[in-house]
Amino acid sequence: MPTPSRRREELGSSTTGRRSFLAGALALVVVGATVRGGGSPAELSASSVATAGLVPSAGSALPGSGPVVASSSHPTVAAALASTPAGGTLVVDRSESVAASLVIDRPTTVVFRSPATLTSTVDGTVFDVRSSDVRIVDADLRGTGALHAGAGRGIVVTGTAASPLERVSIEGARLSSFSRTAVLVTNVSRLDVVGCTIADVGYAGVLLVSCADSVVRGCTVSDVHQPAGFVNSYGIAVTRDEARSLRDSPRSVRVTVEDNTVRGVPRWEGIDTHAGESILIRRNHVTGCRVGIAIVPAGGSATPKEYVFAPRDVVVTGNHVERGVAPDAGAGIVVRGAGSTVGSSAERATAVVEGNLVVGMGGGDHDGGIVLYLTRGVVVRGNTLRDCVRRGVALYHSNDAALVADNVVDGLAALDAGEGPRAAFQVLSAANTATFVANAYRTTATTGPAPVSGLAVAGADNSLTLVRNDWSATTRPVSGRASSVTRFADGP
Repeated sequence: MPTPSRRREELGSSTTGRRSFLAGALALVVVGATVRGGGSPAELSASSVATAGLVPSAGSALPGSGPVVASSSHPTVAAALASTPAGGTLVVDRSESVAASLVIDRPTTVVFRSPATLTSTVDGTVFDVRSSDVRIVDADLRGTGALHAGAGRGIVVTGTAASPLERVSIEGARLSSFSRTAVLVTNVSRLDVVGCTIADVGYAGVLLVSCADSVVRGCTVSDVHQPAGFVNSYGIAVTRDEARSLRDSPRSVRVTVEDNTVRGVPRWEGIDTHAGESILIRRNHVTGCRVGIAIVPAGGSATPKEYVFAPRDVVVTGNHVERGVAPDAGAGIVVRGAGSTVGSSAERATAVVEGNLVVGMGGGDHDGGIVLYLTRGVVVRGNTLRDCVRRGVALYHSNDAALVADNVVDGLAALDAGEGPRAAFQVLSAANTATFVANAYRTTATTGPAPVSGLAVAGADNSLTLVRNDWSATTRPVSGRASSVTRFADGP
């Protein structure tokens, strides 16, 4: 299976509420244009139009209730942004090409009026956010192309570990053709990335570094190319900067990634966390990715060639992961802790993997629909693994007290006719202790003629307990005699 990345990135509300906000902001601009007449000021305070009934209703009021500035009232959108005071709103109401970053260094709301688009003419960042309390609504941003490894980024938001930013929202954005990352956020708490559509990027769709109490919800990320020069790529990633200490680049914590669609990351991973803590990955649809969902470790600045920080308390639930057109073998869901050797004393990963549907994944020597190694107390429960390649659930090595319960392996496929035996569940190496309870294998119309084991134990030095598993559709219920395998009401 692919080795988790050693990435060092450059490092550098509801839809109804958003639409109400947009309508209100545009109404203010219309009134402002009327008041301006033949050259009056381009700014109009929200309070000055309250009597006209144009301020949105309670619950969707303009943040800060400050002036509203239309980009069409200035020579460039950069000039309009510069004239927007703290707490004000910039309405981008015409399309424009930009050659330099638009820096947002004070609390500001930016809202786009369709079909206004900003197109970057250079391989750089369009919006560079350096302030808390920033909201970007319905932005339509386009880069210079994503088939080369460049520095093109749509929206970059940057705080520091000592002084993180707070309350940043990116809603309904349409971002495409960026040679590196569409959305890059570092050291921000209470971040919302909601309802965005991202397509045609080089490295990552949404990349969160050392973020906390944040959400990526309802976004679509497609066609992440990983051109020559990038060794990995991601649809959505929640991580930290491995080149810095844990103090300077802490774990991302309490981040929810839910209800997103990620498709077409054929060379690497759809959704990822490197050493995240209390991460919830829920109800996402991931297809056409080499690895669907990766819960993996991160290195540290003191040990740049070693994984030292494991992912902790991650929940992966209700996701649909499917091979699609991904050309290479790879796991559907992988959970891996720090270290690398069998029995390593490094931090172990902790997670719950529950209620997911995995289709057609696996195929490598250590791959499967779900793969665990270097974990402690991981629960794999209630998942359906359909037509995965060679094996459904794989315990590679060094999994302590794993519970594998109520999972159904629904047929097994082979990438090549000569790939050899298949196993619904397989223990591939050593130092695993696990309990398998009430799991089952079912045959399907696509299941080939090769023998299928219910549980295959390839290595030694494992202690496994089997309780009430249904192996009736297998050709061999349990194979492998080098480890301790105890069966209770487990058959046939």
